[in-house]
Amino acid sequence: MNTTAQGLIHEVQTPRSSAAFEDQIVTALRNRDLDAFADVSPYAACLFPILEALGRTGINRELLEAIPHFAGQLDLVDLRNILVTLGYESDPKHMAVADIRPELYPVLYMADNGELWVLTERQDTKVTFFDALRREYRTQPIAELDGEGTAYLFTDKHPTHGVRQQQSNSEWFASLAARFRKMVSHLLLMTFVVNITALAVPIFIMMIYDKVIGAKSLDSLPMILTGVGILIAADLALRYQKAKALGAVAGRLDYLIGVETFKQLLFLPPAFTERSTVSAQLTRLKQFDSLRDFFTGPSAGFVLDLPFIFIFILAVAILAGPVALVPLLMIVAYVLLGVTLRPPLERKVMRSGKARTDKQAMLMQTFDGRREIKAIGGEAVWRERFRETSGEAVRANYDIYIANALMTNLSQALMTICGVAVLAIGAMQVMEGAMTVGALIATMTLAWRVLTPLQGIFLSYSKLQQMLKSVTQINNLMKLKIEKDESHSDLHENPSTRDISLDRVSFRYDPTSDPALLGVTFSVEPGEMVAVVGLTGSGKSTLLKLIAGMYKPQAGALLLDGVDLRQLNARELRRSIAYVPQELQMFYGTIAQNIRLNNCLASDEKLHEAASKAGILDDVLSLPDGFNTRLGDKAMNRFPPGFLRGISIARAFACDSKVLLLDEPGASLDIDSDIRFMEQLRRLRGDHTIVMVSHRPSHIRLADKVVLLEQGSVKFVGQPDEAIELLLSTSS
Repeated sequence: MNTTAQGLIHEVQTPRSSAAFEDQIVTALRNRDLDAFADVSPYAACLFPILEALGRTGINRELLEAIPHFAGQLDLVDLRNILVTLGYESDPKHMAVADIRPELYPVLYMADNGELWVLTERQDTKVTFFDALRREYRTQPIAELDGEGTAYLFTDKHPTHGVRQQQSNSEWFASLAARFRKMVSHLLLMTFVVNITALAVPIFIMMIYDKVIGAKSLDSLPMILTGVGILIAADLALRYQKAKALGAVAGRLDYLIGVETFKQLLFLPPAFTERSTVSAQLTRLKQFDSLRDFFTGPSAGFVLDLPFIFIFILAVAILAGPVALVPLLMIVAYVLLGVTLRPPLERKVMRSGKARTDKQAMLMQTFDGRREIKAIGGEAVWRERFRETSGEAVRANYDIYIANALMTNLSQALMTICGVAVLAIGAMQVMEGAMTVGALIATMTLAWRVLTPLQGIFLSYSKLQQMLKSVTQINNLMKLKIEKDESHSDLHENPSTRDISLDRVSFRYDPTSDPALLGVTFSVEPGEMVAVVGLTGSGKSTLLKLIAGMYKPQAGALLLDGVDLRQLNARELRRSIAYVPQELQMFYGTIAQNIRLNNCLASDEKLHEAASKAGILDDVLSLPDGFNTRLGDKAMNRFPPGFLRGISIARAFACDSKVLLLDEPGASLDIDSDIRFMEQLRRLRGDHTIVMVSHRPSHIRLADKVVLLEQGSVKFVGQPDEAIELLLSTSS
């Protein structure tokens, strides 16, 4: 089994829907109950012996996040996926235990007789291993472990000595495609055999015309027909195998590209993705499907057949001499026609793509904002806008259709001209006695074999162009520098206190916009509560995002415990800071899973504590399914916004961070919920460093000090009452 470009093992499996199983396995890990975890399956029992042999002990967040989501089982593929996520690739080799060198240990070994072992140590003639079926460690002589099996040999992909691995993504797709060299070689060899088989069929036809019909002898006909039947059967079998191989390549490429590009998008800095709309990003990912369509459609077969057309031209030259010039001239005609039609077709393809993107964007806006459209009575205006957008998409698609129809008719005309020319020149040679009637029929068949892949590539030109553009886009995407740092040399530990210092911090979202923050300077002492206030657009939310590591200051310094945030691992930094954004976002899953997003190791007690701090514990427990209540999609509409805001706040409290960032936490909270929330803030004072953006005077007065922002700059730092007076005077 091959791994992906980044070492992934994942295989396509049947969908899993057992949330209860995930609860069982995750709960076992959270409770450090290794026996309950091992009860899941023999493969689950192998995980910790393998990790211990590799030098990793304990249960941490990284391990818990590697467990399959909503898994209905834990099999060999899941086990290898978990280890790959943790940084250990595995390669299967069929061999005996005695043939495994000691330096390759530990080894996951599946004996042919059904035994499942983790080979941990080899000393002279004895092997120590963990028996997954009996759940015990054993030591036996190697001689007693006879037979063979599949050994999974592990490779540690972690960088060492704090040196980061540098991977060139300049031609990422080329490096990915290089992994399919053997498969492509097999396909080319298969295509060669298919074409040789196809070459033999016209020869048999020629023999029937010249030897059977010409000599009026039926003695050789059964043998010739038998040979033709065998060739046709072999041709069908080879074409079927070729189609299966192309489908496998298409599926594997589609999977690898989808997983790796999605991973790249996840680990890109927020600035790269927030500038594009959701529909634009979805359209960009959708364009990658053209690579899969290329291999699953006829285009890939035409490309594979293209190198072998010269075999048929050579056969035509042998049979009919100068007739071979006709298909050669047709090749030149196809090339010239393609070069001529290429520029206008590219413009039409680009216009059609933009029109589809605009239409999809408008549809997404309609579905997201249909309530607002109904509320303002804007159906007629919105319908008119959609009519114009849809009309442009239809017009662009019509132009593409006309262009493709023109290319189809021109290619058919060239095919007809070629057939007529071959027939005319061949007929003259037959009348002159230079060739037989059977050779003429065979020549006609061979000429069609030459022109069929040419016509196919000519008609698939737009798909080829789209595929090449997709490859370019993939390479450009993979060139972007991601935040994920494989080296853990600069992880920031969780100290008992946190202090935040900003020294002349400036930031703008793009070079053409005004600064969102300009020369911001203030400090937050450990355990202090600071309220950030200001008018809309003054930079309050941007300031919180900088502290949370979502963006990096472009000037000045932002220090956490005296360390510049730009020196820290961005992902680990965000995990060590509890951040509640202004916009609510719930994900498909249970309430417990949504709260645990910030700390997957949170126990049930921690979950209840976080919900209690957020003031929603009683509301959650009053639900029929409690913390197992499902969220996501339309299920969110039946919950009040204040309850969902409470879940978002509880998510922050589930983290053990000493820094809490709150962006308008009072939004959507009713009076009772807001009172409970304020009480929790009073309890957190002194124990957590809190930076809060709020417009509510009641929240602002809870702060130890207030930072007033105006047009991205600090206007005032001081007591809450003075800040409120300044804020009121500024707004008036």
